Amino acid sequence: MEKLQVIIGRFQTNKLHEGHKELIRAAKATGNDVLILIGCTDAVGTDKNPLDFETRKHLFNTYFNNTLIKPLYDMPSNKDWSDSIDNIINEIGYKEAVIWGGRDNNIENYYSGKHSIKIIDQVGNHSATKIRKDIKQKAIDCPNFRAGIIYHIENRYPIVYSTVDIALINDEGKILMGKKGDKFFLIGGFVDKEDDNLKDAATRELFEETGLIAHNTDLKYFDSFKIDDSRYRKSKDCIMTHLFTGKYNDLPKKENIIDKEFSEFKYLDQQNINLVNPAHKYMFRICLEFSKFFLLTKSK
Repeated sequence: MEKLQVIIGRFQTNKLHEGHKELIRAAKATGNDVLILIGCTDAVGTDKNPLDFETRKHLFNTYFNNTLIKPLYDMPSNKDWSDSIDNIINEIGYKEAVIWGGRDNNIENYYSGKHSIKIIDQVGNHSATKIRKDIKQKAIDCPNFRAGIIYHIENRYPIVYSTVDIALINDEGKILMGKKGDKFFLIGGFVDKEDDNLKDAATRELFEETGLIAHNTDLKYFDSFKIDDSRYRKSKDCIMTHLFTGKYNDLPKKENIIDKEFSEFKYLDQQNINLVNPAHKYMFRICLEFSKFFLLTKSK
């Protein structure tokens, strides 16, 4: 009985490397039908999964005519993943199949289904991660290269960038702001991957931009806001910031500041609203209203 030859991989490269090609040659040499299963995840457009399924299908045009190529979606467990492979093989009408793999991809540690596994010797030392890192080093002067970038951006999910802002309120109800260019901004910045939570991000940004220690300011979460940032205006991406408030009276000391982002610090109130960057004006007004409550509570 003819056995279906199954090749499984993510193939997240701009072209097939020699390891991929050897798998294809070995599977085709059996004279049986070949099925390509391309590993897929919902998190498309990341550094680990930059290419979507349709783009990766075209990698095989040189090697196969009318070959069946299907997506193989990530599953919660190896057992579920193995069952998914067996179901695909059954749906296309095969009772027996051979699952192909190289010694470098450890397919035998993941697949536990009913079909046999064929391991071939590794050809070369190829890493899709390294290939992607090498690719990013050089822009190619080619219309197709530019079209590919546009295709990727247009087809990826919208990104909501997470940031933190900090409003430090003094005893007069004024808010500490930092000056960039000719406008003043709340203290803050983007959340880093290394931050364990939003308060950690706010604590880090506060220290980097002002030299202030968070526990000296009684830092507390206040609310979140979508920001009309000029960098993302009319874009499908946007910024969502998480606002923290705290108490402080002095100005930051420049010798303690790591990130010299601001040229000047001032405590501002409603009379200075025109000095505030438009993207931060709404939060600034909200914080001024909160400062009235803060001062009223403090006076009791």
